[in-house]
Amino acid sequence: MQIHVMACSAVALVCSGVASAEFIRPDSATAVSEFSSQFHIENAIDGTGMPADFGPSDTHEIYNRSNHWTTGSGAIGAGTARATFSFNTPQTVGTFYLWNHRANRPVDNLANSNDDYFVTDFDLILRDAVGAVLLELNNLSAVESEEVLVYGFPQTSGVVSVEFIINANGGASFTGVAEVGFDTESIPAPGSATLLIATGVAATRRRR
Repeated sequence: MQIHVMACSAVALVCSGVASAEFIRPDSATAVSEFSSQFHIENAIDGTGMPADFGPSDTHEIYNRSNHWTTGSGAIGAGTARATFSFNTPQTVGTFYLWNHRANRPVDNLANSNDDYFVTDFDLILRDAVGAVLLELNNLSAVESEEVLVYGFPQTSGVVSVEFIINANGGASFTGVAEVGFDTESIPAPGSATLLIATGVAATRRRR
């Protein structure tokens, strides 16, 4: 196997009104850690808390039972704050969309405060049908936001699964996300960003 390391201009941006070339959603998902059956990983791909036929320009509802994926306590430290998003058929992808964990302020209707559950640092690993790594993106930065976070990277074909690994959050014992999605093209287009939060991410391509 030959390993090619390339520097890319992968960026993380908070956008509004993002125009999607082709917005695609995972067909299934699994997680290593889940707080309970109400906070399972499927909540992050099934559109709960989103409008019907939602897309990148839509906003997710605040945190509630059955509309977020939330891990068990201490999952980041234990290395279990991770999930895998899968496609039934190989896809070409160039963008990852993240609707970060949303605290239910100003009224917290859960037993504990969830203000700091939002992801602040994560990795993405794109794999093909036999599990070989196609592209790896490390230490992507994220912020708490009502808007979708958009991560453009080199367009990659043959993607069957994407591993999502949370490295850090706002400081809470629990962590998670509201929703995720992908795009076939590398988004955002120039001029669509309102806040730049990360640049110069190292991307590693592996070819057999």
